[in-house]
Amino acid sequence: MKLNSNVLLLLSLISATSCISNRMQKSLDNALAGNGESQMQTEVIHAPICFEKTACFGRCPAFKFNWKEDNSLTLHLIRPFSDGPLASLELGHYSGQLSLGKAAQYAEAIHAAAEAAAYSSLQSEYDNPRVTDLPATITEIDGKRVKVRYGGPDLNNLYTALQTVLDETQWTEIE
Repeated sequence: MKLNSNVLLLLSLISATSCISNRMQKSLDNALAGNGESQMQTEVIHAPICFEKTACFGRCPAFKFNWKEDNSLTLHLIRPFSDGPLASLELGHYSGQLSLGKAAQYAEAIHAAAEAAAYSSLQSEYDNPRVTDLPATITEIDGKRVKVRYGGPDLNNLYTALQTVLDETQWTEIE
């Protein structure tokens, strides 16, 4: 009989601890959800996202932007922006970090724009070598790379979604 009461007591203790642990996890998830984040969500993108603009003969900005799976960002500014939020940045290398909430918001906008443009079915390059004074815009999303310099599809909504990430990120210069 004593064995049964000890087993019953042990089962009760395990059950109570499990309920408390479960409630603590829910409380933590609810607190983080207020910030737009979830404890269980550790990544937002599954493959790096790249966005690059090459130089032209004029004053157009040139840069390479990378968003890694850990939501860290890098920006290599080759030619400065003449206006907008990035106009104050000098040439060089920069880094940034996205919160899970912001990363999820940006990723959703980027993937929606890519899906609307049928990005996964696009050719890998759109160009005309006879046209010389146009910058190329190169994007890579979910492993698909598309270079558009001349005569390509309308990807303006995608470029705007990517530019929003650039514009709204707090950039720190890398020495």
